[in-house]
Amino acid sequence: MESGRSVPNTGGLLASGQTDGGSPQAVLDTIVRGVESFRIPAETDWPTAKQYLVDDDRQWKFSAVLVAIVARREPTILLTKRSSGLSEYSSHVSFPGGRPAEFDGSIGATALREAFEEIRLEPGAIRVVGCLPIHKTRKRNHAIFPVIGIVPETAEWEASPAEVDAIFEFPFATLLNPALPRQYSEGERTGAWYWADQTQDIWGVTAVILKSLAGLVLDAA
Repeated sequence: MESGRSVPNTGGLLASGQTDGGSPQAVLDTIVRGVESFRIPAETDWPTAKQYLVDDDRQWKFSAVLVAIVARREPTILLTKRSSGLSEYSSHVSFPGGRPAEFDGSIGATALREAFEEIRLEPGAIRVVGCLPIHKTRKRNHAIFPVIGIVPETAEWEASPAEVDAIFEFPFATLLNPALPRQYSEGERTGAWYWADQTQDIWGVTAVILKSLAGLVLDAA
């Protein structure tokens, strides 16, 4: 497992990661039920998956990312800092993922393959739950399927230097603090979402996907 991982500021929530919704396990169960309620199986093939995008009047670039939840006593979510040498989104915080290869038979296959290529997370270690609805980027026409998977705390991962500079864990206590997701009010990022008070710069579609995941719990409370 990668050494030297960082855990962001929890923003003042309980150290146990609990919310009014119950124990960390209860929160994880709520997320699983919420993801399943969208009825977007990770086994969905790409031609079918693309039909989920109602707004089809633009040339969308489809991709899938893996939102890997580590099932610790206090669960976390794996995030990466992309390599500074990449041509697109260099040094951005993101989930492992990318565009489908010709041999990828499904959304989940793409997410699992990319996760293995980027952070050496074995597909067999992941219990895939399902997908969140498509998330779109504001400027670059990316249409992204977040694939949600549960990873045991005994799983191992390691950054692939060509693609990832660092891997870190984002705590549930941070995820479920409604005061932390905010929108920029000025500058070139105006209107984009970000997570305040973090050691890493978490913003854009990554922040929105995290916000969507948190909403499954906070909206059910």
